[in-house]
Parts: sequence; structure tokens; C-alpha cells
Amino acid sequence: MNTLEIEVKERKVGDAQSAHTLYTKMQKHHEEREKGFALIENQINGGKPYDPAKLAQQGQSWRANFNFGDAASALEQAQVSYWRLLHDTSNLINVEIHTDHPDRDRWAQTIMQNFNRFIEDWGDEYVLNYLNFSRNHLLYGVGPILFPNRDTARWKPVRTNDIMVPDRAPASSSNQDILLVKEEFSISQLWERIRTEENKKASTVRGWNVDGIKKLLNHSIRGNKNTDTQDWVKVEDRIRNKSTQLSEEHGMIEVVTIYVKEWDGKVSKIIFSDKFVEAGFIFDDYNTSFRGEDISDDISFVFFEVGNGMFHSVRGFGYKNYQTSIAMNRLKCKILDRCTIEGLNFRDNSEGTRTTIPILNMGAYNIVPRDLEQLPNYPGSSSIRDAIGIVNDTVNFNNARYRDQSSQIENTDTATQARILANLQSQVEVSNSTLYLKQFAKNIMAKQLERLMRRGNDDPDAKLFQERCLKGGLIPKEALHTMEYAIGTGADPGRTSAALQAEITFQLLQLASNDVDKTSAIEGYLESTLGASSVKRYIKPRDELEDPSSKRLAQLENTSLGDGVPIEVSQRDDHVVHIMTHIEPLMQIVGTAQTVEEGQIGMPANAGIPQQPSLSQEQMIALETSLPHIETHLQYLSQDEYKNAEYQELSAVFKQLQSTAMGMIRKIQEVAMAFANQQQFGEPEQLPNEPTQEFIPEGNPADSFN
Repeated sequence: MNTLEIEVKERKVGDAQSAHTLYTKMQKHHEEREKGFALIENQINGGKPYDPAKLAQQGQSWRANFNFGDAASALEQAQVSYWRLLHDTSNLINVEIHTDHPDRDRWAQTIMQNFNRFIEDWGDEYVLNYLNFSRNHLLYGVGPILFPNRDTARWKPVRTNDIMVPDRAPASSSNQDILLVKEEFSISQLWERIRTEENKKASTVRGWNVDGIKKLLNHSIRGNKNTDTQDWVKVEDRIRNKSTQLSEEHGMIEVVTIYVKEWDGKVSKIIFSDKFVEAGFIFDDYNTSFRGEDISDDISFVFFEVGNGMFHSVRGFGYKNYQTSIAMNRLKCKILDRCTIEGLNFRDNSEGTRTTIPILNMGAYNIVPRDLEQLPNYPGSSSIRDAIGIVNDTVNFNNARYRDQSSQIENTDTATQARILANLQSQVEVSNSTLYLKQFAKNIMAKQLERLMRRGNDDPDAKLFQERCLKGGLIPKEALHTMEYAIGTGADPGRTSAALQAEITFQLLQLASNDVDKTSAIEGYLESTLGASSVKRYIKPRDELEDPSSKRLAQLENTSLGDGVPIEVSQRDDHVVHIMTHIEPLMQIVGTAQTVEEGQIGMPANAGIPQQPSLSQEQMIALETSLPHIETHLQYLSQDEYKNAEYQELSAVFKQLQSTAMGMIRKIQEVAMAFANQQQFGEPEQLPNEPTQEFIPEGNPADSFN
């Protein structure tokens, strides 16, 4: 093997043993971070502020030791704010298409609406995935998501503490060179890879190692490394008949997935078991055609903050609130302790030790012996009423998310201002929301849309998405696969509170100005008052609304053109719709005129007076005004690279119509000129005998365009 071949075959992680060594080293550095993750998780899940065993050892088991749920409540409220920030919009994404094509806004609207439909199709699974992702993002500062394969647009969340990167790795999705993910497979999932010969062939093509999977399954079920043929046959028979039972009995099989950017610039994906290295790589796509260019093609991150630019410097909501939450729990417990030991305190001045205190009860009064001396209360102590008030405040705080703050404000002169302030308190501040939305759009949504729009993608979601976009010619097929676009979230990082948005959009609706999009203003008002989901209930989708360049506008133009009033053609018009709408009445005019001419064939002129013209003066004016207008539409349509087929078809129909109509007009003008000469000079002039080109629409005139 020559030097060049050695360099080409050289890999950063060459075998399972070196992969295991790499994992072991990174796991040691990761253990300290996992301890921090565990403390945060314990606090969120109701961990007590004091160690109960130590309190018992010190004889203080009577002390209050409660987790009041402040941290969990604050996390849930933050999650609600982030959910609303991203999802309380009519469109989840915003698409800006980089082209001068007049239909670019309609294309963008179609893509945005169909992305919404894709999320709706995803359903409850999307909600669950998002909430798990959001929890990781807020608690630990890093929200990882994983695309199971290169075609699907449906991602799944990954626990932050299951991600391992080198110590100096950057806080970025696209600049990782090596990354490890701890994952789990059930016995059924691995068995499905090799269950039939067809499955084995398909799995091998993708990079799965059939023999390695057999060894790992055998080890997981039998608990040893014996993998001879006879043993495997017995194991295979058990799996084939009860794989689900075995999955439940033996639990999940832990594996490690390594994403590594190789020397050739492409990313390899490797899977091995750190508990049974002898199985080798059970997956390795190095020699397949499915490798990507970047680790972020498979896994992406959304960071809570920037830290110092390093992955491990980023801290989340859980880190930032951990200590204050512990302190708050302990302070509240101390208040309850005060209530336990606080009250009427006495000193026993009697001789000897009493086993009971002789207290006489008389109705509402208690009478104590004379030799009991009452002591003053501890200075600065809290009363039971104060403690109950604090507990009630805690309960109210924990449940504040279930109440509509604005509904608790009375209808006073300052109700609007109070409502605005109440809503502002629940908003995510602009700096955090900007960082969050930018990352979510670039690192998640853009990758989803690329998969949905990719040419030749056989994923069911992608096929359905493209079918919806192409239906009815909403977007030309070539444009869908070649257009350049920029992606953002539908949410605006600087958006104000819901109440203030309602006030602004209501004012916009009062403005009688062509510069204000009334439909957008109505959408904004409904979104800010009734919620984003209400927009769909009350307003038709944009592609179903009347558009300024749609058929209705073309029909209105027909009236003016018929009166001889020229109409300027706009480059942003829907030229196909306009041409078809303008041609239809002209075809009817010409068709009727031809019928009249056919009825006059062979009929002699009446005393030198010409026969009734086939076109009226008004019809001639309509033709002479409309034909140039249609010709201009065709000129614009010829410049549209995505509608060449429509141009060729409509151009052929127009040329035939134009030739026939102009021939009729010319003949009528010649007849009129001949009649005028006869009246003036008394000598009839020979009229041309050439027939007008016949134009016979087949069936319904609109059928000519189908």
C-alpha cells in the first residue's frame, strides 16, 4: 500500500477499542458536569433543602424540611413564556425569497402555510418533543436536538447530559469536529435491523454491521461473550418469538454514537457499546454515500446564553436559580420552625420535676399554676398568621401561570395601562428572545425546511409538503427546488405585550390608507386578543383570499378595456390569470362575429348598401384596446423562466385570436371605406374576396387553456 492510500484510509477513530478509550477520557471530564446536572434536577424534582439523615443524627427531625416548589414553578413559567414567544403567531416561520419574481410573496406565503400544516401533522409528538427540548435548554443552557436520518424533518430532543464534546469545543452547532451522544436501543429496535434478509441488505447499505448486532444482542440476553453459531441460533429463536418481552425483561441497550469530521472533510457516524466493546462498531457509515458535510446536519444546539464562547461555559436557567432556590426553601422552613417553637413560653419555678402541668380549662380560658413564669417572645419572630400568609403567597406564585392577569384588573380609566403592564411581566426580555429565535430558526427550522423542499426526497412529510406547495400551480416545481431564501421565525424578538399589540393593530384598522395591509392588521388583532389559533378560524388562508392581481381584478379591468380605456399592466400581476380572463370575452365576441359572417355568405347587398357588419363599433373598440393589453401581459410572462409552458400555450391561442380579430376589423374598415367611396363618386369599388381566417373555439372558450 503506497503513502497516498494510507493517507486516504487514515481515520480519526479507527476501531471500537480506540473509540472506547476516547469515550472513557471524555466521560471522566463529564462526570463533574453530571454532578451539577443531578443537583439541579434534584432541586426541580422536589429535593429537600436539608439532608434528612443528618437532621435525624442531630436530633432535629422535628424541623421543617420542605421543597416549596419555587424552582419548578419558575421553570414552568419560563417554559410557558418561551412557548408563547415562538408559537403565538399565525405562521411559525417567516420566509424571505431572494428573487425579483412578482410571485415571490405568494410563494413565501404558500411555504409558510404548509410548514404550519407539517407541524400540525406532527401533532402531539411535536409538542412533547418541543417541551423536552425547552426544558433542557432552560435548565442546563444547551438544548440539543437530533435528526434521526438525513431525510426526515422530524427531530427529537436529546438530554443535555447525554452530550459530550471536548473541553475547548465552541458554543456553536456548525463548528464541532467530534461529538459523542449516549443513546439507548431496545432489543426489538436492533432486531428489526437484521430480522429478514431484506432488512439485512438495507441495513448493510446504510452502514449497520449485521455480525456486530448479533454479538451485542447475544451478550445483552445471555450476559456473556460466547457467540458461536449454536448459541446464536437459540438466541435468535427467542428474539423472533418474544422480542417485546425480552426488551422489557433486559431493559435498554446503552450505546455511544460518535460524530466525527474525518480528514476528507466529511462526517462519519459510528455506534458502539462501551459495555461490550468486542461487538465492534455496530454502525459505521464511513464507506457509504450517506455521509454529510457537517455534524450540524444531524445534531444542532440552541444556547441559552453565549458564555465565554465555549460550549461548557454556557449556563442555563437552572444554574442561575439553583442557589437562590435553596436559600428560599431554607428561609421558608425556618419560618415554619419558628411557628413550631413559638407561643406562650413559661419557666417552671416549682421544686422538683413535674411530669404534667396542671392547667385548668374554663371555657375560653386556661388557668395555669402560680409557680409558672411566662417568658417574653423571641425578638423578631414571626407569627403563625405571617407564616400562613407566606405559604399562601407561595401557593399563589406557583399557580400564577393558570390565571389570566389581565382578567383580574378592574375596568377603570387606567385599565388599559394596567393590562399592558401585567402582560409585559410575562414576556421574555428582548435580548434573550433575539438570541433564542435566531438560533431556533437557523439551527432547527432552516434544516427542517431544507429537508421538506429537497428535490427527490422520498420522506412522507417531504412528499406531502411539496405536493401541497405545487398544487394548483401555487409554486412552479423548478422554483420550489432552486429558489434562494432566508428563514426566520414568525415571532418577532421585539414584539410587545399582547395587550399593546391589540391596541396597535386596532389603530391600524382605523387607518384608511392603501399603505396598510388590512388583512395583516386583522390577523394581528385576532392573534393578540384571541390567540394565534383563532386566525385560522376567522380568516381564510391567504391563497384563498382575493388578490390584487387575481381573476376578480382582471374581470374589473375587462369593463374598462371594453369601454376603450387603456389599463397599465403591472409586472406583479398574475399574468396567466389576467391573460385567460381577458381572452375569454374576446373569444366569445369573435366566435359570434364569425357566426354572423357565415350567415351572410351568398347574400346580395341591398341596393348597394353593405351588409350588417359582423362586429359592432363597441366590440371593435374592445378588441383594439384589449389585444395590446394582453400582448403586454405575454411579454412579462415570457420573462418568467418557471412558466415557459404556460407562455407557449397562451401565446399560441392569443396569436390565433389576434389574427382573426384584426382580419375582421380590417375587412369591416375596408367595406366601410368602399361604401363611402360609392356614396361620394358613384362608382362601386371591388371589395376584397379573401376570406377572414376562421376562428372557432372548441366547446367552452376556457377549455382552450387546459
